[in-house]
Amino acid sequence: MRQALRCWLCSMVCAVTVLVVVAAPAVWAGELNRDLIKKGMSLNDVVLTFGQPAQIEWVNLSGTSVLFIFYPTDQSDAVVRQDGRLLLPMGFVTEALAGWGKDFYEENRPPQLSPGPGAP
Repeated sequence: MRQALRCWLCSMVCAVTVLVVVAAPAVWAGELNRDLIKKGMSLNDVVLTFGQPAQIEWVNLSGTSVLFIFYPTDQSDAVVRQDGRLLLPMGFVTEALAGWGKDFYEENRPPQLSPGPGAP
């Protein structure tokens, strides 16, 4: 039973990823209309409203999968990615928007592991 649930979850993740990456139009430079962001929105609704995200990240938070998608922004609640871009994170749990912004992202990410003593 548990294996079947994992298989189903994995197939749903793959299907959503394909939808987000292939079927959605690209986000063009321009600020997101934050009045359109509502908690509980489906992933499909967010992608149809705002276009294809600039980046996707999966996080396993105490056994719960959280999908973060990122959109370009210049607002203060953005996170700075490794390449220097400012991106607005939106977090989805079971395909529903659970929250967004830097604070939500930092609260729902596991702490980063520091490299071991032998790391370069």
